[in-house]
Amino acid sequence: MGGIALQNRDYEAAIAIFRDLARKSPSPRIRLELARALFLGTYFEESRQLFEEVRDAEGTPWSVRQNIELYLDELDIKLGFVKFDIALVSDSNPRNFTSDRRILIAGQVLTIVPPDDNKEVRGIRYHVESGRALSANQRLQGYLDLSFTDYEQSQFDRGVADLRLIYDPEAFPRLKARTGIELSTVNGDKEYDYPYLSLIYLADPVDRYRILYEIKAAHLNIPGAGHLDANQYIAAAGLTRRLEGFALLKANVAAERSEAREKPYSYNGASMGLAADFSLGTWGMEPFIAFSKRFYRDIDPFFGTTRYDFRKRAGLVLSSRKLRLGSFTPEIGLTYDKNDSSIGFYSYDKLSLFFRIIE
Repeated sequence: MGGIALQNRDYEAAIAIFRDLARKSPSPRIRLELARALFLGTYFEESRQLFEEVRDAEGTPWSVRQNIELYLDELDIKLGFVKFDIALVSDSNPRNFTSDRRILIAGQVLTIVPPDDNKEVRGIRYHVESGRALSANQRLQGYLDLSFTDYEQSQFDRGVADLRLIYDPEAFPRLKARTGIELSTVNGDKEYDYPYLSLIYLADPVDRYRILYEIKAAHLNIPGAGHLDANQYIAAAGLTRRLEGFALLKANVAAERSEAREKPYSYNGASMGLAADFSLGTWGMEPFIAFSKRFYRDIDPFFGTTRYDFRKRAGLVLSSRKLRLGSFTPEIGLTYDKNDSSIGFYSYDKLSLFFRIIE
């Protein structure tokens, strides 16, 4: 009966049913259903308490814990949060310089030499993210995401800031409007700014899966390279599905169109990604893989041919289920990134490693 009430969006009835069941039989399953009903009924504080109790209970399957984290992330948005992490990082190819040593330019084969400083670099990345409701009804929320990577060679130091607002219209409870701006610097100089606006639709969360749809419009502005400035349009979808007692699967697909000021730098593209989050003994494991293709729309004026890129990324993140440093969890991970381009100058590969302490 409680499940039917949830499907009918009669959250008060669902809360009453699951609360009564929890008094009679306080099993983790019933308490989890009550937490979901409280979440959907906007009783956020009580919902968070129940979610955390079930997550931290002995014997809760890893996939259930990870599914609960999705709800806790949503509750952070509603109730406000500040999260901090710090990581040791390395990058084998900081300039994304081509792996080819002979390239074709204007019909001639030329030999190129990598810059002297394009060697593996190591550094420390600091990251903080915060958010809180900006209106009494919690429908308007503000977020600030800051990161700074301090490398051994300062010319690679990178800072990124993302300031955004999200609005949940009362008339459309599953719809969100998001606007913001992302800024990036390299060695203290502005690399780009990226204002954006998007609409997000979240299907009603159910026990085994969650679906998100997004359409986005943005403008990329690169100082000193006006020919690369572009209006961008993106449509994306994401799916998170829980496999009972085993893993949390995550998948996403996207299509994009970039209209640059000069046509050779405009492109159409598509991407897809797949990840799994599961436990192996006392370790949490999250392998992932992603592919993207870009088809540029005119001949490159410098290389004399049209550019097509095929990028592949794969990696693994490991975390301990038992090792914690206060409220922080250590993670280690690696990512391999390879781009194959019809213009050899844009082909590259790199390996990135990190050790992170995350709240």
